[in-house]
Amino acid sequence: MSKTFGIAFGSALVAIIVVIAIAYTATKGNHLAPTGAIGKVRTLGPSDDLTYMVIDFNVKNDSDRDMIVHSIEGEVDTADGGMLTASPVAASDVDAAFKSYPVLGEQYNPVLKDRDKIPAHSMLDRMVGLRIDAPVAKVDARRQVILRVTDITGPVLELKK
Repeated sequence: MSKTFGIAFGSALVAIIVVIAIAYTATKGNHLAPTGAIGKVRTLGPSDDLTYMVIDFNVKNDSDRDMIVHSIEGEVDTADGGMLTASPVAASDVDAAFKSYPVLGEQYNPVLKDRDKIPAHSMLDRMVGLRIDAPVAKVDARRQVILRVTDITGPVLELKK
């Protein structure tokens, strides 16, 4: 291997690494990777086999593009190792629940709905209402609550408490 070839090869390798680094940093904000945390979880048992859960949480979108909510899902990991599926409740029903059941306390945040937008470079406080077909005692003895918010392009924000 000649000295000239080695210098040319090394220069080309450095140039390729520089181009890749520039391309990576230039497109870093295009990758949606929202983060967040669950704040308060409140439960209510309107009947023997039904639990209504309200979750207050925050969402942080550090990317350069907006997050558009496609779907909201919830799960409860029970004390006995089972998993309960939670169905989202309409925003108008969440508002009505706070008026009908003062034991839930105060409604601190707006309800997150499908097709809501979480703007780029922002942090929002939101809440969701979930319906769980199980007794409130079983839900209150839970190990964990899992909330998933899916973007229309596929990325998923998964919050656990």
